[in-house]
Amino acid sequence: MRYPPQDTPPDAGAPEPPAPVEGDDIDLAPPLTRPRRRRIADVDTLVPMPFALVFALAAMVALAFGGWLWWLTSGLGDPRETLTKTLTVGVPFSFALWIAWLVVSIAVVQRLGRTLVPVDRLLREAGLACWPLFLALGMAIPAVSFSVGLVAIGGWVAATQAALARVAGRTGRGVLAANLAGFALWCVVMSLLASGDHAIAPGPFVAESIWEAVTSQWIVVVQQ
Repeated sequence: MRYPPQDTPPDAGAPEPPAPVEGDDIDLAPPLTRPRRRRIADVDTLVPMPFALVFALAAMVALAFGGWLWWLTSGLGDPRETLTKTLTVGVPFSFALWIAWLVVSIAVVQRLGRTLVPVDRLLREAGLACWPLFLALGMAIPAVSFSVGLVAIGGWVAATQAALARVAGRTGRGVLAANLAGFALWCVVMSLLASGDHAIAPGPFVAESIWEAVTSQWIVVVQQ
């Protein structure tokens, strides 16, 4: 009796699968690896939803407080009134628009990528991704106030992009477009809230308020 060679693989005689051809409907998105699944599961287990939301709210308070510290250097308006408006109006608007940002991102990802995004998981990930906003406290340094504010906002957008990609399980232009669409909504409304008379928008948007206040005062002086 003859035995097959020991180094012969068991599937040596099996036919090879056909190579994919152009036009096949193939999902090219990389599947979630086991470490990534474990990391997402750890976030869901260790980070309660209330903690993530409170963390995001605290980060937006830091953004508003940093913008107010910059406002103090302008010498315009009543500092106490400006701080009150920023905290009582600007921060709630910022938080509500952040939720709208995530909703728009979810809608765009599901529309373009046809990927189901768990809302609760995204809220946890995106809430923790608000940590760059704490950098806005550095806006108290007059020489680099505006730059620090832009770094804080830019880092926030980048961290949110990474969180959205992790939860969606894919990267690419669709996820990037979804994140930028939501951020555009947040940014446009925050800019509308920044004015010389009512400086309530947080962070670097205070620059617009300072500019409008200065230009309005200059126009009054010229007219007199």
